[in-house]
Amino acid sequence: MLTLGRLTAGVPPLLRWAGRGDAPGDPGSVVERISRCGPDGPPIGERTERVLFVTSPGSTLEWVRLRAENAAGVVVCGEFAHPDEVPDCGLVPVLTPLVPGGPVRVAEALTGAQIAVLQDEVRQVETYTDLAAHAMAEGRGPQGLLDWVSREARAQVEVVDGYREQDWPAEVSRHTPLLRELVRGREHGPVRGAGHGRYVEVWPVGVGPPHRLLIASRDEPWSGRGLFGLEQVAVMVAGLLREGEVTEREHRLHGAVQAARTSAFQYLMVGDVTSAGRAVEPLAPGLMAAGMVQLAVVEKAPGEEREAVAEEVEEALEWGRALTVLCPVDETQIIVVWDGAQAPVQTVLEPVAEADPDRAVGVSGRGPLEHAARLYSAAAVSVEAARRTPGGVAAHDGRPPLAELLGGSARAWARELLAPLERNLTAAERRRLLEVCGAAIAMGTQGAGRLLGLHRDTVTARLDELTERVNLDRSLLGDRAKLDLAMRLADLPPPVPETLPAGGVRQVLDQDGASAWGKGVLSGLPPRLLSALARWVGNELDREVTAQELGISGSTFGGWLREAGTFTHLPLRKDRPGAVHELLWALYTTGRVRPSTVTGSEGEPKPDGPHGNAQPPPAGIGQPRTDTPHPARLYDYFLGGRTNYAADRAAAQQAVDAAPATAAMARENRAFMLRAVRHLAGHEGIRQFLDLGAGIPTEPNLHQVVQAETPTARVVYVDDDPVVHAHAQALLTGSPLGRTSFLRADAADPSGVLASPEVLECLDMDQPVALSLVALLPFVTDDESAKEMIRGFTDALVPGSCLTLSHLTGDLDPEGMAAVCRQYEQIAGIRTKARSYAEVAALLDGLELLDPGIVLVHRWRSDRSESDLADDDPRVGSYGAVARIP
Repeated sequence: MLTLGRLTAGVPPLLRWAGRGDAPGDPGSVVERISRCGPDGPPIGERTERVLFVTSPGSTLEWVRLRAENAAGVVVCGEFAHPDEVPDCGLVPVLTPLVPGGPVRVAEALTGAQIAVLQDEVRQVETYTDLAAHAMAEGRGPQGLLDWVSREARAQVEVVDGYREQDWPAEVSRHTPLLRELVRGREHGPVRGAGHGRYVEVWPVGVGPPHRLLIASRDEPWSGRGLFGLEQVAVMVAGLLREGEVTEREHRLHGAVQAARTSAFQYLMVGDVTSAGRAVEPLAPGLMAAGMVQLAVVEKAPGEEREAVAEEVEEALEWGRALTVLCPVDETQIIVVWDGAQAPVQTVLEPVAEADPDRAVGVSGRGPLEHAARLYSAAAVSVEAARRTPGGVAAHDGRPPLAELLGGSARAWARELLAPLERNLTAAERRRLLEVCGAAIAMGTQGAGRLLGLHRDTVTARLDELTERVNLDRSLLGDRAKLDLAMRLADLPPPVPETLPAGGVRQVLDQDGASAWGKGVLSGLPPRLLSALARWVGNELDREVTAQELGISGSTFGGWLREAGTFTHLPLRKDRPGAVHELLWALYTTGRVRPSTVTGSEGEPKPDGPHGNAQPPPAGIGQPRTDTPHPARLYDYFLGGRTNYAADRAAAQQAVDAAPATAAMARENRAFMLRAVRHLAGHEGIRQFLDLGAGIPTEPNLHQVVQAETPTARVVYVDDDPVVHAHAQALLTGSPLGRTSFLRADAADPSGVLASPEVLECLDMDQPVALSLVALLPFVTDDESAKEMIRGFTDALVPGSCLTLSHLTGDLDPEGMAAVCRQYEQIAGIRTKARSYAEVAALLDGLELLDPGIVLVHRWRSDRSESDLADDDPRVGSYGAVARIP
């Protein structure tokens, strides 16, 4: 990366410090962008963080303190007679060029230096990737890579055990508290500083805590090539260490790259999309920007080399955006993450499956990257069906998870069961414990250990800790399944307030939806297998006892289990306890096993009392239905939210099939809204926000963004949809200093909204208010009605208030937009209207547009590269603007 140190101390140097106090002790300030500007500075609102500005002489540089305090520096193309004449720009250094010419020539030279640095970084990455690959193949561990980095960076680079503080070098002693946070996973790094006359940079190593530490130190400040790509080195070191612990000198030339892919997959499985993106982008450019993805699991035939099959898979996927990963849990499988906007991945993988009749390919439906763990489970389950499917390829049958068919009382029961975790664990500790235990339940302790980089005994200890905290007995199948069901239910949106919890697991499962689900799981099973499965579950999964009772050998019974797995789409194996739990629930809900099999240590429920087993408790007022799709939950799903169910995802799949740009349009529209309100709170000084047509809360929410800028900000959400209202009650919470409230009302009635107690109690109507009409007006198909709605609000707001508006348009892709509107009408039964640029401009008549005016939403004050901001990108499909009320 380009730094001021490289520009001032490189060979040859291009800049020099203008004033006595401008050369910092560590000139490692990173320059991300070089920009020319006039004497008055860049336009108001332009991003200045880590920007090196080049300006002409004669400027007072007063604008630096006003709106560019986070800039990397300012280059003045002229000479100062004396250092005292250099303007004081606070923490922003002032420099002068050593190359001749004006601002244009200087900017070109600096840009050339930036390009050279990027080329150097590419060569560095190629070099240490090659070193890591050879180290992997020869089993030498990461030391060769660390030695090379030490020589290149002229530094001492080492990896130390995070919990062996006595082994840490003396130069990091003053940073011990911060390093402990890195080790525990509470900070992501890096830690930079100085001590004992040396300059240090520290990165965590590994997917999960406790982390090792990559420590680099040198005598000179981290400038020039000093700010080496240590984050990428840490990823490579983590892969080498992990591979060394697991395989001990495996010979794979491409092992280091595979380790990076595995790390990306691990991040996806625990929901850390940001970290996954950093690992994936160099391996599969553009994949992380996909609105929707598909996952496929390719199972090799017996006797085949998995690496050879993986090469076939990569050749088949060569033309598309995809990431191929050797499954860290099952050594027979290869995982494919595929951009869902492309052709269905099953059509691409069919030749791979047909090459050997014993191969099997399971494919998920489409979904957001945030749901990658769920998609992987669907693809893995589909492998069982693919084994008996002609051609060897099977897509997920769309069977919804059982947890999503259970009512709000079941989710309340789950939260009550897991409530002891709230008492003695922090939120981070609780999340990590549930992540480890959830992986163990899904894929066994050994598989979870491989996935998360933990020892199997550590995973077992976490399971013991969790079951003990919630007062369950892990030796009982019923209790293990009960914990699994509670965790799946707790991962769903919370029930609406005042929902009474079910009285026990039997009451949770004694619902019509569960019974229908169980019948679907067991449909097609021959009586012989159905009877054998019921015996096996009744015997607490003791295969030997079950085989004796059936009068068959243990190996024969194992074959029966594999055969049953192809009918039920459940991998009935020791390393898939979650699938066995689903079998137990299916057998119980269809009346084929005793109730005591599922109750475990809970015992029989009492027939009397508030939670007797005669009737389920009330579901609570306003409990939303989850068995039919809802437009707000579809939008939440496209955004990667969690407030959606099987019916919503099935409808979303249909929408994407009909109009592949749908998901990308939703995400770009949401990103525009968040940038707009952040600008209004951070730069325009507005402290009050009124969001019309708010929809289901999806993090980050509007109030979270503006209250991060201004903790005292007040936000009122308005929506007349009862489903949105029910979910918002359970999900919306504001900051301690600000206020957040929800009003159920029709945005088409401005006077009613503005006169409501929720608005009057939360907002001061004598002060400016930021009004949001994001993706709402397409539902108002009459132009005059849309204008009246806007005027009804803007006429009542004080001058200085602002309106944020986005609107669908068919200007770029009329046919594609027509398909989107038709699909929405088909799903929701509501007509929508796309408007042209001129029609959107007419809606804003009389208001003062803020720069950059009416533009495609992805171009409104975006910090993305220009190559990613095409004016004719049909995937965007919406105009956006922010206007001030005069």
